[in-house]
Amino acid sequence: MVLVSKENKRYIYAYLLREGVIVVKKDSYLPKHQNIPEVTNLEVQMVVKSLKSRGFLADVFNWQWGYYTVTNNGVKYLVKELGVS
Repeated sequence: MVLVSKENKRYIYAYLLREGVIVVKKDSYLPKHQNIPEVTNLEVQMVVKSLKSRGFLADVFNWQWGYYTVTNNGVKYLVKELGVS
């Protein structure tokens, strides 16, 4: 189990809301995520896995890379979590 700070979750949520997609390499030992340098790759993997299990992200996994897109319910959730109107 990995504990992700609120600040790091906000970085990930803001990136997802801004871009609508995220790419995650299946490598838990990377020190930083390639698109969000403030957050480790493992933390991004765990947050994305959580959002996917709740139906907020759709995914495609290919050659050790996960490609995730935000669903309509995911946009509503991210807006609510970030307090954006």
